Amino acid sequence: MTLGGAFTLTLVKDKACHMKTPCPSSNGGSTKCVVTTVAVLAGGAALAVYLGYKLGQRSARVNNKINLSSPKVADAIDIEDIGEKKAFCRCWKSEKWPYCDGAHGKHNKETGDNLGPVIIKGKPAATPENKE
Repeated sequence: MTLGGAFTLTLVKDKACHMKTPCPSSNGGSTKCVVTTVAVLAGGAALAVYLGYKLGQRSARVNNKINLSSPKVADAIDIEDIGEKKAFCRCWKSEKWPYCDGAHGKHNKETGDNLGPVIIKGKPAATPENKE
């Protein structure tokens, strides 16, 4: 029986191990059979680890570093401290928490996400022209 794919494998009865195993189409003995079997199993295990890692990223904890001992992270910012505008982090990756430092760019590339900051605009400073 031949299996299609990137290469062709044929099931043969190996006289050394007395069982059907995937082996290259040749007159090879049990050494080739064992090497082929190990390679196929190692490839399958590597694929399983990679897929598990990628699927695990989707359900992983979002906040991995900011105030982890607190049951809930909440920050209060005085509106007068905002000035003209401030960008606040929503990805939990910023080193300048609660302000955005652009860390979401790396996060978005790694996860396929589309996060960005919350931008809060303050009132412009009072000038003689707009004072009434």
